[in-house]
Formats: sequence, C-alpha cells, structure tokens
Amino acid sequence: MDPLILLLLGLAIAAMAIGGFFLLIILALLGYVGKTYYPIMRRIGLWAARLDNFLPLLILDVALVFLIIFIAVVASQLPTIVALLLILLLLVLVVFLLLIGSLVLIAILVYVIRIAGWVYGRWKGLTARLLPRIIMLKVKHDVGKDKDWTTHFAEMRRKLGEEADLARRRISKGGK
Repeated sequence: MDPLILLLLGLAIAAMAIGGFFLLIILALLGYVGKTYYPIMRRIGLWAARLDNFLPLLILDVALVFLIIFIAVVASQLPTIVALLLILLLLVLVVFLLLIGSLVLIAILVYVIRIAGWVYGRWKGLTARLLPRIIMLKVKHDVGKDKDWTTHFAEMRRKLGEEADLARRRISKGGK
C-alpha cells in the first residue's frame, strides 16, 4: 500500500477515536443539562401554552419579524453611521425574536403533546371496545357462518368421543 493511504487511514481512525470521545462528553453534558433544566423548561412551556400568554407571544413574534424586515430595508437606504446603529438595533431585535420564538415553539410543543394524549385516550378506548368484537367475528368466521356455538361444541364433543372410543378399542385389542 501507498504510505500516503496508510497515513490517511491512520488519521481517519485517530479522528474517529477522538471525535467519539468528544461526542460522549457532549452527550453526557446534554443529559445533565436536560435532567437539570427539564422542570424549569416544563414550567416555562406550560406558562407559554396558556392561551392568555400564547396569543400575545405569537403576535409579538410576528410583529418582530415585520419590524426586523422593515429595519433591514430602511437601514439599506440610510447613511453608514445611522445604518450601523439600526443594524445594532436589528441584532437586539433578532435576539428578542429568538427568545420569544423559542417560547412560542415550546408552547406549540405543549399543545402537540396535549393533542396526542387526547387522541391516544380516544383511540385507546375505541380499540379496547372494538378488539373483542373483532376477535369474536374472526372466531365466528373461522368456525363457520351457518353454525352457532352450541352446534360447533356438540360436533367437537362428538368427534372427540369417537376418537376416544377408537383409542379404547385399539388399547383393548392390543391388551388381549
């Protein structure tokens, strides 16, 4: 093999080992942060999901988007010093937009989880009521459409009785 290929292969293996180590560190930190800050984020999400908080946050988010677009258009038409001040204001507004947007997204996530729980509760009850009926229909179909349960069990008892009599006769013939 070419020494350059061996060098590249060795570098790739070393990069994967070092990258795996840092990936484990990052995952451990994410796990710690998630476990530590989950109760706080849950309370913030529930607060943002209340309708009297969600609608103003959503309206403010949309207004900030339009304000940022307006300031960007106006800043492109003004002299440099004023444009730099407007760009600074634009950056502050973008930070606020990201904060409020994240609150809106968390609130939407809370609504999605609530809807999923509601749908699951409805479907769980529906399947719990329908599943025995479906099984009963399947059994009736397998047994036969024109036979009822008593007829079917009587036929099974008769067949088992005949097989038992045949087995007794064979045993008694073999014993004599």
